[in-house]
Amino acid sequence: MKRLILAITITLIAASTNLCFGWGRDAHAAIAYIAERHLTPTAKANIEKCIDGHSIVYYASWLDNHRAEQKSWGKLAHVAHYDVATCEPIGKPYKQMKSTINKLKKYRELPDSALKVSIYHFVHSFGDYHCPGHVAFYDCSGEKPKRLRTSSYDFYLKTKKTRMQYHKLWDSGIVQMGQPGWGYMDWGHALDSSISQEYIDSVTAGSLKDWMRDIATKTQKEYRIYEKVPQKDKDAADNELSVVDGDMMNEFYEIAAKQILIGGLRMAKVINEIFGE
Repeated sequence: MKRLILAITITLIAASTNLCFGWGRDAHAAIAYIAERHLTPTAKANIEKCIDGHSIVYYASWLDNHRAEQKSWGKLAHVAHYDVATCEPIGKPYKQMKSTINKLKKYRELPDSALKVSIYHFVHSFGDYHCPGHVAFYDCSGEKPKRLRTSSYDFYLKTKKTRMQYHKLWDSGIVQMGQPGWGYMDWGHALDSSISQEYIDSVTAGSLKDWMRDIATKTQKEYRIYEKVPQKDKDAADNELSVVDGDMMNEFYEIAAKQILIGGLRMAKVINEIFGE
């Protein structure tokens, strides 16, 4: 157990030195890879024709890699917003994803450049929205929504005796917990090796709004990531921050693994419905 925690800590600290967005490259690629494993031959062939014959895995982190090149790409939301009282998705993130999916439904009519960016946005941000650290809650009882909870704050990592940003923990640390050196195919095969069709049907039932509401509801009521690691004042000393220990890291790992699998299965359903004909 001590060796596991030490390996986790080393991986997390190394990851925290890099600026990461979304799940991090490994998890984004794993979500796309799981989705690819569930594509029909027709859907796989059609979507790959749109992206120069490449796999969707190849473009899973494209949006992060190129966000500085175009202002329109940089404005695409990576964090989803929700009404804290209802867990309903609100604002630009949901609208952007809904708009992207609607564009893809008419993919044969889109110019090549617009089609490619729409696919890149869908493959990347759809994965982001399944990360609990990319769930932000708002109080919508007033005239304008007021942000209440987001993961952009520091906590104290007990096993290393250092502070770290909570968002970065969910982005690039947790997915490597206990599995340093794993790549996206390792994750894909480990998570997607023996799931039943019944499970697939249960997690892919519903619409985009249903799925996003499900993510927010789980984050708030089941995973309770903000309740377990409350935000403290930004100027708080290390000994005043919320603490994450090895047991909590193990718990968060199971959450991340579950969400990666679900994200991949849902991504496959959307692609099959759009590109499967």
